[in-house]
Amino acid sequence: MRGFVFIFALWLAGAGAAQGKVLVWDRDNGLTFDDPESGRAVGTEYAVVKALKARGVADVEQRFVLPYDLAGYEAVFVLCGFWPDDGRLSYVERQVLESYLGGDGANLYVEGTEIGHRYGGSTLFKKLGTAFADDGRPMEDGNVNVAEGIGAWAGISFDYYSYRKDEPDAYVDEFKNAGGEVVVRSRRAGYQSNGRVVRYAVAGEFYYKTITSSIIFGALADGKHKKKDLMAKYLEFFGITGSHNEIGVAPASLGRIRALFR
Repeated sequence: MRGFVFIFALWLAGAGAAQGKVLVWDRDNGLTFDDPESGRAVGTEYAVVKALKARGVADVEQRFVLPYDLAGYEAVFVLCGFWPDDGRLSYVERQVLESYLGGDGANLYVEGTEIGHRYGGSTLFKKLGTAFADDGRPMEDGNVNVAEGIGAWAGISFDYYSYRKDEPDAYVDEFKNAGGEVVVRSRRAGYQSNGRVVRYAVAGEFYYKTITSSIIFGALADGKHKKKDLMAKYLEFFGITGSHNEIGVAPASLGRIRALFR
């Protein structure tokens, strides 16, 4: 009976997923930091939700617990936060995210300064088309204080601050592509390009897209370019497109079934 109740509870956890929703999973372990614009303490989810709505995505659902069935979501944003208090992904949670990528049309964004270090060897990370290149470097060795688009996203740039206001972040994982494409970098001494954001599209039996970021979206400072401009690139890549003021979320593919365990 207990096992039946547990399985039923898992079913209920995912029952709220609906067509057209964008999920923001607030997995930053309750972290707050200084918002670059207002200076007030916010969570990593604050700017992501704000930018999604600024780009016209009205149906944004924020959760602290990951639903076990993600099939109804057009995009899932996983926010793990800053080192050293970043939220950790359990084995079951990684399985749920992997299962989401096992269905057609999934769009997955995973963010956290330590996700490469923690999960670089995991099956989930391999599915993201991203490889862990190096751990973040201390202040004296060149840190992350600027994020700039390259390749398909060339021409945008942001000042970047850590959870300590007006200080660069000293420990942000460096990425290289493993099938994907580096689209945002941050330079450090002796290196021309250090990947911080990688995008990846898979074509085959199942089609999905991912964006992996070791920079915290909310720690980017609005200047000549705004965070909503970068969010527009995220959404365009995911196929959630529309006018500047109104983004239309494409209907989910009918009949998608994503098993929790395969």
